[in-house]
Formats: sequence, C-alpha cells, structure tokens
Amino acid sequence: MTPELLSLAKYLASSRAEFALSEMNQYLSRKYEEKELYGLLKPHLYDLDLFCGRDFKCTKLIKRALPADDAVLRELKKELKTPKLPARIEKLVESYIERACGKDWDKGETAQLIRDNIVKQKEEYWTAGGESQYPKIRIISYLLYHFPVYFCQYQYLLLELLEKGALFNKMRILDVGSGPGTITLSTIDFMRKLLESYSKNGMDVKLNIRFDSIEQAQENIDCYKELTSGYLLGFPPGNAGIIINEHVHASVSAIEPAKAPGDTNLVIFSNVLAEMRIAPARRADVVERIATPSKNPTVVIIEPADLDNSKALRVIQHALMKKGYTVFSPCTFIWDTGCRGDNCWSFLELGNIQAPGFMEKIASTGEFYRYMNTDMKFSYVILRKDGVAKHSYRAKGKFLMLANLHKHVEKRINVVASVMSGNLGDEKTSVFKVCDGTTSIPCYAVLPAYHINDGNRALLDAGYGGIIMISGTLVRENKELSSYNLLITRNTLVTPVSPPPYFS
Repeated sequence: MTPELLSLAKYLASSRAEFALSEMNQYLSRKYEEKELYGLLKPHLYDLDLFCGRDFKCTKLIKRALPADDAVLRELKKELKTPKLPARIEKLVESYIERACGKDWDKGETAQLIRDNIVKQKEEYWTAGGESQYPKIRIISYLLYHFPVYFCQYQYLLLELLEKGALFNKMRILDVGSGPGTITLSTIDFMRKLLESYSKNGMDVKLNIRFDSIEQAQENIDCYKELTSGYLLGFPPGNAGIIINEHVHASVSAIEPAKAPGDTNLVIFSNVLAEMRIAPARRADVVERIATPSKNPTVVIIEPADLDNSKALRVIQHALMKKGYTVFSPCTFIWDTGCRGDNCWSFLELGNIQAPGFMEKIASTGEFYRYMNTDMKFSYVILRKDGVAKHSYRAKGKFLMLANLHKHVEKRINVVASVMSGNLGDEKTSVFKVCDGTTSIPCYAVLPAYHINDGNRALLDAGYGGIIMISGTLVRENKELSSYNLLITRNTLVTPVSPPPYFS
C-alpha cells in the first residue's frame, strides 16, 4: 500500500457516496487492476467507512443497527431450532484433525490417547481455576468435545443481540482467549445466515466486520488462522467485508489496555474467566482492563453451568456493575436495586445439538456417553455501559419484593419476577427459579401438573429471563434448602410482561 493510494482512497471516501475502484487510475501515477486495488485497500476499508462489493464498486457505509424484521427473526429462529455445525465447518475441523493425527485418528492408540485427553480435559473444565492449555493433542480433544456446543450456543446470544438492536452493520469484535477460533467462526457463520435471510426477504444489507483476538497458546493461534481462513474462502462475498487481524499474542490475565485492540463494539469472553486461578472479583478486573479502550462495548461473558462457576460469574457481574457496567441480560432489576451477586446459580438450557460426524467417530466405543457433548447448558451475562437493557420494565407498588417473603409465609401475595431457569422439576411438578433482584435467598415458582390451566400456563412459556406477574401465589418456606417456594395453583394468575424469547 503506497501513501498515494491510501491518500486517494481517503479523499474519495470522504467526497463521494459511491465510486468504482477503476476510477482511481485516473489520479494515480501507475495503473492497477481492480482486483489488485481491492486487495491493497481491503485491510483499510473498515477504517475508511467503505464497503466494496464483488463488482469493485465502493459505497459509503453509515453505521446503524442491523434490521431485526420479524420475518428475519423467524427464519433464524427456525434454523437455530435444529442446531448443528455447518457442513463446511465440520469438514474443516475434521480435515485439521486428520492432518494433525493421521487419517486413522479415530482408531487404535491415537483414538485412545484422544479419549484419555478428553476425559482429562473434562475434569479440568469442571474444576474452577483450571488452566487453559491445549497443546497438540489437547487442541484435538477440545475440537472434538467442546467446540461444537460452544459454536452453536453462542449464536443464540447473537440472535438476542440482533433482536434488541445491539448488532451493527459495522462492527469491531474482540474474541478474548480465542482458542482455535470457536467464537469467531460462530459469528461469521451467524452473519452468513443473517445475510441469506436478508436476501430472501428482499433486503440489501452490507456488513463491514473486523475481528481481533487475544490468545496465549501458539498452537491455538495456528489452528484459529487455518480454520477461519479456510471458512472465509467459501464465504459468500456479496454483502460482507470481513477482516481478521493478527492476534494479540499474550495471556488474557496479563493483558494491559495498551495491548488490547482499540475501540471495540463486541467483546466476548467464552469459557475463559473460569480457567483463571484468581478470585472472581479479580477476574472482573481482567474484563475491565481489556474492555477499557472501548467507548461503549457490549461485553458477553459465558461460563460453565455448574454450581461453582455459575455462582462465580454472578460475582464477576456484580463487581463489574460496581465499575459502571449495566446488565443488558439475562437479569432485570425490576425494583431498580442491584443484587449482591452472591449465592446465585442461574443458567440457560437450550437443548441438544446434532452431534457432528467427528464426535460420533471418537465416541464409537462401549462408553460412548463419555465422549459425546451435545447439551447446550451455560451461564452468561451481557453487559453495557449505557444502561441499555433487554427489558426496561420496572415494578409498581401493588407487588411484593421477594426480599420481603419472610414476612408473608403461608400468605397469598402478588409478585413480579424474571424466570431465571429452565424447568428444574419433573412431569408431576414444574419448578422455575425466579428473581427480582432484591434478594440473595433462592426463590422458586412451583406449579403442580394438576393445577396447570390457561390462567397460569404463562409460567411454562416465559423463557429464560422472561418477566411475569404472579397474582395470588402462596408463600412457603423450604427450611431444608434455605429457600422460598411460590406455590402456583389453579387460582393463581400468571401474566407475561415480556414476550417469550425467540430461542425459548
């Protein structure tokens, strides 16, 4: 890239709404082919606010929220109802495994070594404070066992952000602790689905997306580059300009703001913080340091759904709220009181993904269940700095705060709360954790099957994070579990405040 070429591109970008790359030859000291000009300018198009299509025509790209039309959301929801790895991603991963371990990777001693590593990795994964190390065979174990679920589940959060206007046609995205590229690949694939849906619905939407990443292990960086570049080779280029920058090669916990990429729209920590051998409050310091260079980022933190890691996430969330962050989802502080963030076990369940072929191969043993990982169950929080939230509802005086339940045991009351779990019960009794942000004592809405009717069925349909009003519920104390139950009977009215989420 010559100074002359970049200077001309800046001038044309600032003075014209549209121009063809071939026009640049009128002003340059040497002539270029359009394809050559595109290749030279591509790394700079994001900063120039330009989108250049396959016809080599460049248009000014004004940043705005991506359209979230109902037809588009319905199509994406339908596609995510049967979650699975795209065929191209599956093929790329299996090809990487074959090159690393040989064509017979799923047989004999190699397969046994991989299975042993999967088991070992699972043990570390479920141990709070475990280290993230995936050299050589451990990367293979991660790709076979964790990658598919992480890839699929993240797209549901992207759908949530899209629905609420938090995704843009021009975005800089930071994948923190990127590993072999799970989140980056999932995002690119989601954008592919989104552009296809826009096209079907006659919508001309163009994207400029720049990916940055932070990763310590060189083996992960090498795998990331191979998988992302391989996927982009087959990515429809029509309305998407995607740039993947070089990694920041560093430990996530040691990264300083000066090393972190500049102003970023979306910062993702996917199953990274739980691996740090530091207290949850100090993990919040890590998040703050990395997000500091950004003006108003959307910060997504995803952690395992087990008790220790899920509770630790809420401590991190609370610590970040003290630093000026606000919760976009899943929590809604219905009474405008921030919770203390301790003793909260809350996670989202989205069902199972379709197991990719390479997972079925490694699991083809007498103990196949040890090597199959298809259950999407995770804890998460999405944070902002501007107070924007998924739900803006605030309670009014006719409801009782959950913090005051101890004064009303064995009485019928009215409450409003968010549903913060899937069904924790069984066929005979549905049980949902509920919260209004005022208490750290667990509270559950309990609906026996024989009491279900049209008046209270909204509890079953609310979805994770959905807000409901409960009128005429009976308060009961569960001393054994140090919690409170809200008994929902056929005389209890449950009214939805928010519509069910698209992924419920």
